[in-house]
Amino acid sequence: MFKQKFYLTVFTIYQLFSTALIATGAWPADLVYLNLAIQLAAILLFDLEHALYSVVLTIPFYLAVPNPKFDSLSAWRFTFAALFAVFWWKYKYRGGQKIRGFAWDPSLVWLAAAIIISIALEPFKTVGAKKLLFVVNAYLIYLVAYNLITTKARIITFSKTIFTALAMIVLLGYVQFAGTFATTTYHFWQYWATLISRAYYGKTLSDTLVYSNSWFSFYKNAPPALRMFSILPDSHAFAVLAMFSMPFAAALLFFTAEKWKKVLLWIFIALAAAAISFSGTRGVWAGILAPLLVLIYLYTRHWGRKLIAAMFIPLVLFIVFLGASPLIQKGVNAIRSGTNTGNFIERASSIYNLNDPSNAGRIAIWKNTLQFAAKHPLFGAGFGDFVITLDQNNQPSASFQQLAQQKDQAYNLPKQYVTAHNLYLDFLAETGLVGLVMFLFYLKEIFAAFWKFFKAHYLFAADGLIFLAVNLGLYLAWLFAYSLVDGTLLNDRVLMFFFLILAISASIIRVYSEEHGENRN
Repeated sequence: MFKQKFYLTVFTIYQLFSTALIATGAWPADLVYLNLAIQLAAILLFDLEHALYSVVLTIPFYLAVPNPKFDSLSAWRFTFAALFAVFWWKYKYRGGQKIRGFAWDPSLVWLAAAIIISIALEPFKTVGAKKLLFVVNAYLIYLVAYNLITTKARIITFSKTIFTALAMIVLLGYVQFAGTFATTTYHFWQYWATLISRAYYGKTLSDTLVYSNSWFSFYKNAPPALRMFSILPDSHAFAVLAMFSMPFAAALLFFTAEKWKKVLLWIFIALAAAAISFSGTRGVWAGILAPLLVLIYLYTRHWGRKLIAAMFIPLVLFIVFLGASPLIQKGVNAIRSGTNTGNFIERASSIYNLNDPSNAGRIAIWKNTLQFAAKHPLFGAGFGDFVITLDQNNQPSASFQQLAQQKDQAYNLPKQYVTAHNLYLDFLAETGLVGLVMFLFYLKEIFAAFWKFFKAHYLFAADGLIFLAVNLGLYLAWLFAYSLVDGTLLNDRVLMFFFLILAISASIIRVYSEEHGENRN
């Protein structure tokens, strides 16, 4: 008999070591094709459930596929499409089962319609179509997961799989952070940009990271300090994934009997909380107010106190790490170089400093975005065409590449990498009021489903799956509060895990709705 769990473990270990060797230059980049072939073979040979697990477990290891035309093309684009194709063939065509969506999915159709209209009206239609295809590509794993994860046993296994993928990214963050102690800041920076980042994201982004990135925290009267960002292109996306890992680790405590495993999970929660601090991402730090305020409100209303009390612990751990940052940073600096640098509290306090260069830059681009939106209120510049909002010289004959490759002096970046630093303003600028309203309606449907589920089931305090679903809703609130100052949701790996969180949450809600005879979504 084909021992799928054993071979899934072997497959994951191989992906880890082969990716490390390719990314560090020990193996040639063309071996990405071999890894991709192995992944596609796994999708075909495993049953659908384990094929899904193999794709999720490989999320930390998807590298750019070497090619002369689209150097940032990642292997996950092929595996997600292949997984969905095999799923459609086995599940729908041969199995005769209907591919279903959840309660919040119809609102996503309306958002997609608004995006398509904006693309039809924009000057660079190919760019918008590519960005839409990118989002749809990531969405495919949501459809597969929601339709396959249909029982409590599968939900528990799937939560362990998602946690494992997230945990590997967090732990790789510590490997990357430890690397900053092994050499000078400059040499680490150049090494990581030209080797690791190039393997993951291609030459175009690598060439940019050589001179401009978000890998440093800046302090007054102190040299910059390298942040923790793992295999991600920036520390912001890493902070979000570290944040996502905590509710899964907390939920697994319900399903773990062995004491040593519980201890390891608590250690990991502490490491994830510390990782968010080490990321230096102030927006995520400030965004913690969203889940905290919701929890405090629920607790004061005496709603599910036993259930929600445990949800405070990871949040409090993060706050403790942030509060202890002067001492932690002093130790880090002593190990790294013995020089005096700032600490996380100093950086956190700069959130409120409007003269801080980062904050001033955000305010300037927000004003520019709002001015553009006022002139193009309905459908904006077009999905994926934010670069048009930056064209102060009004160059109607310029190609997208000409505009995209121009350097934005304020951010020292090619304009193709500049965003509104606000997810909602990104939607407003690119898809207009119509697209923004549809996006907000999609979020409203998501949180309405979580709230309905909480009210129906919050008394079942000992149930780990109810705990997981409610907790994931809180962490999504954290994500979308943070999105007021950044558009990190559209980072490829953040988007993947966002859809996976929606899939597992929808599966939990559906299973309990069926058990209690509620209307099925």
